[in-house]
Amino acid sequence: MNRIFDLAKKYEPELVEFMRNLVKTKSLSGEERDVVELIGNEMEKVGFDKVFTDDLGNIIGMVGDGRTRIAMDAHIDTVDVGNPDLWERDPFSGDYDGEWVYGRGASDQKAGMASMVYGVKVLKEMDLLDDFTLYVVGSIMEEDCDGLCWQFIINEGVIKPDYVLITEPTNLGIYRGHRGRIEFRIRTKGLSAHASAPERGENAIYKMAKIINEIERLNEELESTSFLGKGTVAVTQIFFKSPSQNAVPDECMIHIDRRLTEGEDKEKAFNEMRRIFEKVGVDAEILELEYDKP
Repeated sequence: MNRIFDLAKKYEPELVEFMRNLVKTKSLSGEERDVVELIGNEMEKVGFDKVFTDDLGNIIGMVGDGRTRIAMDAHIDTVDVGNPDLWERDPFSGDYDGEWVYGRGASDQKAGMASMVYGVKVLKEMDLLDDFTLYVVGSIMEEDCDGLCWQFIINEGVIKPDYVLITEPTNLGIYRGHRGRIEFRIRTKGLSAHASAPERGENAIYKMAKIINEIERLNEELESTSFLGKGTVAVTQIFFKSPSQNAVPDECMIHIDRRLTEGEDKEKAFNEMRRIFEKVGVDAEILELEYDKP
């Protein structure tokens, strides 16, 4: 064990530099080409046996040739930075203060990728590769459509691992599951009118406001389980359509992020929304989403 720690310390400068470069390389969901190239080059540098990208764009490095197939994953895309004025440091600086690397994706999830790549370097140097094949996967599009990348990997037969370890940050705890997730939108429709006479129309935003208030209350009432904890629901985006700034909007949509705990499913989540529509007396519809980003 001491030998592992010694090698980890030996390669710390290279690992930190790799992680800083990962953070510096902008990789919004669906725009991961540059970071895929960076990771592939680093995998080849440290001695992976094989490095390739699948047809979706996931970067995969392989070592060993054993019977048991183990996959370790880190998604390599990030969300955007939001309001840059709220950042104390440049989110793409990769600043390092001797203890922490700062920037967008440093925790979620580029540190996982950096650690896996240099973990393989240590494994090979210590000759710890037993009767297993290890795949290190840098998966794409997780933030926009988590699950799609691994669905492709499995369904298309890119690899078929016996075991999978996901390097999402857990404060170094070992977790054996996580909540599910469903995203959908809700739409209300109204009737446009001039803003000087709003009573002549039906304001789709006002209708949606009643629904939003109930969704906020629903979040406090969702059940919790001992295994996965509490389910949650949040309104994360609002959209509207209106002929002009001085007109009553005739359509409003909200984006819902619903985290599902043990025993919950899509139908339960949808039925919760339908009960809200009935409670507030608003005619609204649930829209299931399709991912069409090129």
